[in-house]
Amino acid sequence: MFKPLILGTVVAAFALASCKKDDNGGSTEPPVDESRWITLSGAIDDPSNTNPADGDAGTMVYSLTAADAKNPSITVNVFNDGMHVKSSRTARLQASADGNFLYNIQYTGDDGGIFNKYSVHGANDFRASGAEVETATYVSSSPRWLKAAEGIGIAVRGTANAVVYEGTSPDFVFKERTAKIDILSLDLNDPKIINTTTTAKFSLSEEETAAGYYISRIDVPVVNKAGNKVYIGVAISKVKPESFTIGTDGTPTFATDNASPKAWAKTIVADYPALTNPTLISSSNTRANTNGYRSTMQYIGTDGNVYQATSGEGYGNGGSKILKINASGNDYDNSYVFSLDAALGLSNTYIETWRYVGDGIGFVVYSLVSSEGERTGGYIARINLNDKTATKYTLPNESSLYFGQIQNIAQNGNDVFIAVAVPGQQGNIYVFNKETGEMSAGAKLGNQTGGQYIGAY
Repeated sequence: MFKPLILGTVVAAFALASCKKDDNGGSTEPPVDESRWITLSGAIDDPSNTNPADGDAGTMVYSLTAADAKNPSITVNVFNDGMHVKSSRTARLQASADGNFLYNIQYTGDDGGIFNKYSVHGANDFRASGAEVETATYVSSSPRWLKAAEGIGIAVRGTANAVVYEGTSPDFVFKERTAKIDILSLDLNDPKIINTTTTAKFSLSEEETAAGYYISRIDVPVVNKAGNKVYIGVAISKVKPESFTIGTDGTPTFATDNASPKAWAKTIVADYPALTNPTLISSSNTRANTNGYRSTMQYIGTDGNVYQATSGEGYGNGGSKILKINASGNDYDNSYVFSLDAALGLSNTYIETWRYVGDGIGFVVYSLVSSEGERTGGYIARINLNDKTATKYTLPNESSLYFGQIQNIAQNGNDVFIAVAVPGQQGNIYVFNKETGEMSAGAKLGNQTGGQYIGAY
């Protein structure tokens, strides 16, 4: 149905280390390997912008062994010693489970939408592996994407359509606002486009549509354990159907509504691998977004169900949650909800990212929402989704930490790696034991003005 544009020259990739296969034929997390690579990523500040530590000048990467990443006597500086990943702004990076390959779709700029794959060889030695693939034709030059299953990438774009209205000036009547949904799947092993689909008009329920709600963004796709569905996170916005201004051309512009309650959390469910028949499921446990921001927010649990973090509930509305999507019915299990607020005895938590590490255990990076709506501080907690408990860790300078651009948490066996540094300041890799919860400081992180460490892979 299409012929994908493939750029560049194929470069032979070295063999992947063998690892345990799951029932879906994908790779699970490999056993602990002290010699495997842990790749760090850092976002570079654009000093010409007024927003400090904006990450708008691109991304650096640097890799070291797991053993070195755990060693506090070692210092690494991704900004001085790393490789600049192709991307005019902050790169959206993903990695293979064994750490041997890094994946990127360039974000904006002349080459926005170009997929690149790198093999990892330590320090700043990242080598092009396989063909470059052009995705912008299908999902724009700034696609949202993730490694949705081992060896499979999925990129998405959700674009709000123009408001539909009836009547003549000044008696306009709001009818609806829908969204165009584009989905693309990528073969990460032999880089190429597998499939693309477009839904030109995707609507919410009649009641929500009439109230002015519409899909404004989609992100963080994941393929379920059965390998027959893809779940895509959703952000919902709202206009005021009764409030508009009339432009000089005589057409109405309906006002944005940020004061009304948010829509109930939702997820798009489409057939996989066809990417067709998108439908919408809705949770009754929280009014929030499920699209996250650049990082994975939903994972397949050991029990086969999908656990999905939410964010954006707003001040005074119970903080971030983790919801469950049943493997059997591909719908929310509304009898289950994990509240980070309740588990920690806090108010107004905001999950920036998290990592499910197996057996109902996860590690959450979160901030706190102020009464002015600002996210403050950076904190880490170990959570147990089975008994709905959580334990917070104490980090240096945690009230000054900022994880707003964090993209990934690495896992190697029972070891969980999180890069922690105040923007522009030195920090450490922190290593957490999945089983015991023990935290230790690993390699020191050098930094530069405005620099942010945003991922470990």
